[in-house]
Amino acid sequence: MSAADVEARGVYLDIKGLRDRPPVLLGIAVDDTFEQVVTDAVFGDAALAKDLRVNAFDDEIRALMARCARESRRIFAFSSHLLDVVDHYTPAATAFSGLFEDAQEMALLCHEKANRRDTAAWSLAEHLQDLGQPQPKHLGAKHTASRLRYVELQLRKHGAYTAISGGAKAKWTKVLQQNRSDTCGTRAIVVRAARELG
Repeated sequence: MSAADVEARGVYLDIKGLRDRPPVLLGIAVDDTFEQVVTDAVFGDAALAKDLRVNAFDDEIRALMARCARESRRIFAFSSHLLDVVDHYTPAATAFSGLFEDAQEMALLCHEKANRRDTAAWSLAEHLQDLGQPQPKHLGAKHTASRLRYVELQLRKHGAYTAISGGAKAKWTKVLQQNRSDTCGTRAIVVRAARELG
């Protein structure tokens, strides 16, 4: 896809979740819009507190695929991890893989073209740093799972988002911020890669 096509027809996704479970959160950037969908009903009250939609992961993936078919769009995510998750938790894996592009692979092709070495293991945060768009340090991607576990524990214990601790609310906010940063960061990486490779 050309840089113009990537900007006009890309769907950029990022998921957050817990190991060995379907995702909790799906970030979606299309054109100039960004949306977050909570895909785990346990977090439903936390979603409503932030005015987010709640929808099953499989249903949301199917809706995105239908939109891609209708609007001639492609799906981009950072790394093939999303493909593995779709393969494991939805029956739509084959059709989804036909729409999927790996932003990490695109970034690596740019680095190869520029004869840059030692970037194969770079994280999304490192690629964004290289772009001059560093992620806020307080988001710390390595803390996402522990934040989600704590929020889930509080929700199960108290039953309502309004009753959970201030610390749990802060952790939920950071998960949402990390998801937004990663989704929009993936878009920035893809757009630059398309321009440089085009």
